[in-house]
Formats: sequence, C-alpha cells, structure tokens
Amino acid sequence: MNKFILVRNKIKDFTFFIGGKLKIFFAALWKLMKNHKIWSAVICIVLALVLFIGISTVRLGKKLEDSNLLIKVEKRDIEEKINDSTVVEPNNEYSITANVTGEILDDPFEEGDTVQKGDLMYTIDASTIENSIQSADIAIAKAKKNYDDAINENSKTVRDTATSASSVENARIAVDKAQQAYNDALKARDDLSLKSNHTGIVTEIHISEGDTIAAGTKIADIIDNSKLKIKVPFNTADADNVHVGEAADLTLTKNGSSVRGVVTEIGALVESGSGFTSYKKVTIEVDNPGAISSGDTATAMVGDIACNDAGTFENLTEDSITASSGGKISSLYISENSHVYNGEKIAMLDSDSVESQISSALLSLNDANQALERAKIQQNTSNATTSLGDDKLNSAVKTAKMTYDDAVLSKEKLLKQLEDYTIKAPISGTVVTKNKKKGDNLGSGSSSTSSYSSSGSSSSSSQLTSASASSSAMAVIYDMSELKCTLNVDELDVKNVKTGQKVTITTDVTDKEYTGVVENISVNGTAGSNGVTTYPVKVNIIDFDDALLPGMNVEANIIISSVHNVLAIPVSNLNRGNTVYVKGDKTEENDKAPEGYKTVSVTTGSSDGEYIQVFSGVEEGEILYSTAGTGNSMEEMMQQSHERMKDSAGGGSGGGPGGGGM
Repeated sequence: MNKFILVRNKIKDFTFFIGGKLKIFFAALWKLMKNHKIWSAVICIVLALVLFIGISTVRLGKKLEDSNLLIKVEKRDIEEKINDSTVVEPNNEYSITANVTGEILDDPFEEGDTVQKGDLMYTIDASTIENSIQSADIAIAKAKKNYDDAINENSKTVRDTATSASSVENARIAVDKAQQAYNDALKARDDLSLKSNHTGIVTEIHISEGDTIAAGTKIADIIDNSKLKIKVPFNTADADNVHVGEAADLTLTKNGSSVRGVVTEIGALVESGSGFTSYKKVTIEVDNPGAISSGDTATAMVGDIACNDAGTFENLTEDSITASSGGKISSLYISENSHVYNGEKIAMLDSDSVESQISSALLSLNDANQALERAKIQQNTSNATTSLGDDKLNSAVKTAKMTYDDAVLSKEKLLKQLEDYTIKAPISGTVVTKNKKKGDNLGSGSSSTSSYSSSGSSSSSSQLTSASASSSAMAVIYDMSELKCTLNVDELDVKNVKTGQKVTITTDVTDKEYTGVVENISVNGTAGSNGVTTYPVKVNIIDFDDALLPGMNVEANIIISSVHNVLAIPVSNLNRGNTVYVKGDKTEENDKAPEGYKTVSVTTGSSDGEYIQVFSGVEEGEILYSTAGTGNSMEEMMQQSHERMKDSAGGGSGGGPGGGGM
C-alpha cells in the first residue's frame, strides 16, 4: 500500500517540476515564434501534446486517490456453517414382490398414487391352489372316516379284552411327547425376546420394527469402548525387558493427560525402524475413563522404559448381535449410539403364533394325561390280556390318526399360501414405480424381497426389500411423510455438530431455501483416502414442499453458531496480527499505515468466511482502508494512460489536439 502513496507523491513532484519548466519553455517559445513563423504550426501541436500529457498525469493521480475504496464498519448477521453436498432421501422406501407365481388379475393403482397401509395392490390368480384346497377337504373327510372307524373297532376290542399294558405305555409315551411339545413352545416364547450378548454402544442397526427376520439375522453392530487396547513400539532391547502384567503409564497425544494400563502382550515380530533401529510392539489394555476414543494416540512408559513412538487406541470388543430365532419384529428397544448391557432385551418378536402353539400344546398335554389315566383304569379293572389282534387294532388307530393330522396340516399350509395371492400395501406412501400390471404373469424366482428403511412393517402377503437390491420388484413405495438427507462431516468439524441444530438446504431445482434439523450423529466413521475420517450426520427436512423430491441433489449447511446485528468487517480488510487501517491521524511514529490512516488492533469473533465479527478496536461507521483495485504497478498504469492518450489523439472528442496552423 505504501507503494501507491510513493507513486502518487512522485506524480505530484513531476507535476510541479513540469510547471516550473513550462514557464521557461513558453517564454523561449514565444520569442522563437515571433522571429520564425514557419515553426508556429509545429510548436502549437507540440504545445497541445504537452498540455494533454499534463492533464492525463493529473487524472492518473486522481484515479490513484480514488482507488482506495472506503469500507465502513457496519452491523450485520454472521452465521458459522459446515457445508456438504448430499441427496434427498425418503423416510422409508419399500419394494413389493410376490412370493408366488401366476397371472395378475387386478392392480387398482398407478404410479404417483397415494396408498394407505393395507390397501389392495395386486390380486394374483389362485385357482390352482383353490383346487388344491378342495382336494385337501376331500382327503380330510376320508381320513376322518377311517380314523373314526379305527376308534370304533378299537373301542369294541377294549370292551371285550380291556386295555393292555402296551396301551398304558403308549399313552405314557404320548404324554411325554405332549410334555416335550409344550416345553418347546415355552422355550420358543422365551426365544422371542432378543437379548444382547455384549455390553457396549450400538453403532448401527440392521433391522426395523415390522421386519420379518430369520434365525441368525444380524440385528445390530456393537462396540465396547469401556476397555481399549493400544500397540506401542519399543526398541527391541527395551521390549525384551518388558513383561506381561506390568503396569504402564500412557500419555494422550491430544491433551497430555495420563492413564494407567497393563501390558497384555509382547510382540514376537521384530520390525525395522528409522536408521538401523528395530522395535517390537507391546500391547497395553486400559480401562477407558470416558475421555479416550478409538483412533486417539498415546505414548507409553513401562517403569523407566519409554517407547520410541506413539501408538493408536483400538476398541477391545467390536461385534454384532444376531437373532437366535426368526419371526416378525414387533418391538425394537435400541437406537444408534445407545448403550446396552450383556443380557439386556433389545428387541421382541411377534408372539401371536407362539402363544397359539402354547395353547394348543397345553390342550394336547391335558388330553394325553387324561388318556393315560383312562388307560391305567382300564388296565387295573381288566383281568383279560391284550391279544396280538388287539395290538393291531391299536396300531390301526394310530396310523389313521396320523393320516388325519397330516391331511389337516396340509390344508392349513394351503390356506396360508392362499394369503400370498393377495398383496397389500405394507405402508402408507406414494407409488414411484410400477413394474407389473394386470395380465402379466409372475414367473418363479420373483419372491426374494426385503426392505431398505429405518422403520416400517411388512404385510402377510409380501416381504420388503431395498429398491436398488430388488430387480424383480413389482412396485416401489416411498414413504414421504418425512424427507431426510445425510451429510458426511469430517473429524475436525463433527465435534461442533449437535442434535437439534438448524440446517439450511438449497437446490438448483427451486429457489426456495428449506430448513432441516440435525437428527442423529453416528459414531461409526469412515476413513477417507486423504486420511481424514468422516461421520454420517442425519438431517430431518422439516418444511419441504412438493417441489423437493427424493434423489434431488442439495447443498446443506449446518448452522453451528449465529450472531445477529453485530459489528463486522470484511475478512479481506483484516491484516496479519489482527490489525486494520482506520481513517484518522497516526499516533505512532513508526505506523506503516497509508497516508490519512492509522493502524488499529481489533478483537475478533465468529466468521462466515466473508465477514468477521469485531468485539473491540473499531466503532460503527468508521472508515477502513482497502487495497481493492490497487494491484497494478506504476508502469502498467502509465501504459494504460498512454493508450488512452493515443485513442483521444486519433479523433476522440474534446481532449486531443486539433489540426490547423497558426
């Protein structure tokens, strides 16, 4: 900036110098013109050019004066933001697929329709299975008659010969089987309660309420950060003097705090270090006081032996919770980032079918006990022995009963399958894709489905899946009762993000600015190729309209802090050392501020990248010095002035010398 003051002063000196010389020049010129009229025309042209140069020089000096833009200290609002580009997501997304084959008879919906949970989506031709059900009814009736005939024949024999010892034994076996069936049903009810087999923090949940799962399905991922381990390199000679079980003192790199641990392993592998050194890694376990996170680094001392470099903390336990039983998830008691204990109930499966099994098993057990008692009474009151023919009659009854039970079970399975021929909407939402219509035939292999969503439930007629994972989806439904988006925030900024913070969302599709709120901050970070870990931050968009649709690209800004109506200056006006140039008289002899300005120290606060808050040092309305527009050298400015002069001399209006002699 001082360069331009020097330029301006040189131009002034040049102007004064030219003024003095012109006086002498004009006096000599007048004398020459009186005596040599032939030079009069030439001299007039030269005089005009000299005058034009003088005027251009004055104009250039004025431009240098005006190039110092005046910046006023004013009040404004400032918001600190974290920015990321992301994509709008629906609240839930479901794909409907069929568990059966056949022709579609009805599809009373179209793409874009709004459907409610339970609405009819597809009706599939069930004539084949209906015929099978009729055949099953005939088989049941026949088996029932055979069974009744066997009972009557057996009863006649019993009246004649009494109950044999084998009858009692058979009744006792039946009691044992019924008891086992009842015990199995009770255990199945206990298995409906899914429990955690670890203590720790839930990092990710893989199922939602309403999902139908199989045994072995992954429920959630869990980490136990109550204990951490760290592998620290020690020089080989020093490591040989360290022993398992010794106490170790760790110093955290991030804040210098100390924590005590225990040596649990001495690495056998000798690794090469810098120069000609070698080292072994020593594993140390610590109880986490709560201030240590996976990825933090620390140095270690074992007694008076120091490590030669820092190590990185790791979670001692990282595992997944899996389901021991299958069924429909009726309740989910955990959320991401929640803390669970070993043996704690985390989810509950639907118990309706199991309760029915328990009731049925109990009735069967009571019937078996009563039958056993009757057999015992008959055996005690009868003096006759059971003949071989009697045994055959009892066997015939058992065979007929088994045949009848199998026929009934077959019909129940057919009736259950019949439900799959009517597909209903599993959720309320908007149909975004319709791939199958009335008249289409569903082939085999179209029944693999599940759901991509944070929550939701399936109907009895369909299973749920991610649209992207199911190429055989008959239709896709978006639950757009809420819209969301996910931001990836790096590890340096995530500490400033809190649930409930305001988020501004914009898109090129619409001029409207939408508002969102931080809903969840995941602790499950992802390391990038640049070595920086990012953490997913879920945002709930609270004021969306019909113009904002899932899949749209948006810019999201998390407002981490905001101040209103505060003194602020452009960031570009802030000099190194937190100083600015304020219009006024200098108070210090060595002040290097431009002429007419003084250097002032300021205290600053929040910044939005363009403006920065000022707490002290300047007052509202004060004028600041700006270097905007003064980046050209003196040579460049003189060249520009010379070109403008040539343009004017070539015929420009008012300013160039005119023709004519004197």
